[in-house]
Amino acid sequence: NQAEDDSGARWGLVQEVCGIGTPPEYERWFERWRRALQDFGASLGKAKVVGRMVVGLGGESVLETSIALHHTYGVPYIPGTALKGVAARFARQYLGSEWQEGSPAYKVVFGTTEEAGYITFFDAMPFPGTKFLYPDVIAVHHPEYYQGEGKPPADWDSPNPVPFIAAAGEYLVALAGPHAWVEKVFEILYHALRHLGVGAKTSSGYGRLLLDLGSSD
Repeated sequence: NQAEDDSGARWGLVQEVCGIGTPPEYERWFERWRRALQDFGASLGKAKVVGRMVVGLGGESVLETSIALHHTYGVPYIPGTALKGVAARFARQYLGSEWQEGSPAYKVVFGTTEEAGYITFFDAMPFPGTKFLYPDVIAVHHPEYYQGEGKPPADWDSPNPVPFIAAAGEYLVALAGPHAWVEKVFEILYHALRHLGVGAKTSSGYGRLLLDLGSSD
């Protein structure tokens, strides 16, 4: 039927996209990017995805799902705003009154609606040489309910599999700002990426990363 044909076409497209290789120019660009960060005075770390990661799932796409890809090289990346967001969320939830929104430490690192913070969170780009994209699927168990058709969810509803693209690999994480504050933010980010995760479907285990502060090679 039409629904099965559409699902098969989407799955085929997802697999095709995941099979596209990384342009050879990306490795040269990545090295220039890393040198530029070092020349700027940024501190670097390496974060490895544990399992799979999905950043930008709700963005506009020809599919029902999306993923954040670099506009020139087509590789997945983690926007600096996403890293800043998960670090701020961890600070508010787990670091006590000294890190609540509006506190001096919070304003120094994350800023306010009127003034930017003192820490720059750069986009995290993937290290070359590994496979980045993998096909995955979401099983929507009550599609008519979620589409707002007024039908309550029931055990006998037929699940609707929705294919999407997930990311893996290792990512260069870079922060810039006053050294002591950068060290503290890297510590916060280490725990935030490990326990909260970044991107979509974190409640299902996606988006967890292990941040190695001692190596960016």
